[in-house]
Amino acid sequence: RDLSVAASVDGALQLRARGDCVQLDAKQLALPDGPFTVEGWFFPTLIDDHRGLVAKTEQSEFGMFCNDGRLEFSVHLDGKYATAQTDTAVLVAKRWQHIAGVFDGTELRGYVDGKLVVRKAAQGTRKPNTLPLYIGADTNAQGAPMAFFFGLVDEVRISTNARYAGESFTPAERHEADEKTALLLHCDVDAGTWLLDASPQRAHPRRLGKATCLEK
Repeated sequence: RDLSVAASVDGALQLRARGDCVQLDAKQLALPDGPFTVEGWFFPTLIDDHRGLVAKTEQSEFGMFCNDGRLEFSVHLDGKYATAQTDTAVLVAKRWQHIAGVFDGTELRGYVDGKLVVRKAAQGTRKPNTLPLYIGADTNAQGAPMAFFFGLVDEVRISTNARYAGESFTPAERHEADEKTALLLHCDVDAGTWLLDASPQRAHPRRLGKATCLEK
């Protein structure tokens, strides 16, 4: 697909109701075992309950969640989940925040607006699954979306390395693709029923429900 159609538009993905999310088939996600990073810009309208930001769980794989405003980053390693979750709410409703989860092979780290908010020692082999990856939701055992996120989503990137270390970094407003990029969604414009992937994989996921890209 031609990505140039989105070059002049700065948009974001709007998720307003149950069923609104983005789905990527498992076979389209080129994420080998080992270090990885999940990140994106999120503008939640609600921060209550358990809500999936970027997730592919079900006793396997990984997920980044908002739990009543607390940030949770979980990875299934050596038969059980390693979970880094903040003790208090760090996510705020109706404000843009950059949220990132990093696994470097020895620990999990969660960042909000470039600041380290939680870390947990963790190592092992990640258990894969054949369930979809969801942006704005999580998956159940049948591969259907649940735990929906309500709000706006932008610049979602999954990388095959640990992009951030230390106590802080400056988040980019717009992420760039490189050889370590497994998925990059600028969320600028709709493309039929798809959302354009700017990574080298060109793994364009599907928009479900009434998920749509709006110009900022």
